Amino acid sequence: MSTESTDRASHLLKRELHAVAARLHAAAEVPKAASLAGDFLDIAQSVQNQELAGLNAQRLSERARRLRIALSRVSDGEYGICVECGDSIPSKRLVAVPDATTCLACQQRLERTRLADCR
Repeated sequence: MSTESTDRASHLLKRELHAVAARLHAAAEVPKAASLAGDFLDIAQSVQNQELAGLNAQRLSERARRLRIALSRVSDGEYGICVECGDSIPSKRLVAVPDATTCLACQQRLERTRLADCR
């Protein structure tokens, strides 16, 4: 990967990580459950909203983790190289999924394997 490509990838990943961090910060400001004096349905909806916010925070935290890994791969000169087969990951895939660690063929193979394991 050229220095220009590496810089561009690093910039994209840092921008994505910053956006995820901002969303995590905003998610931390979710209102707490309604007081017990409220209507049962209001309380149930409030609890459900808290659970959804928690799941979203977990998803965002995982995304941030993958972006940090991708940034370390940039630093190590391994960004854009498939961890499965060692081939280059096409730039279109990296634009669509900046934290991708596998080429499309390997990703499809991994997903087929996981699907077969679930059956």
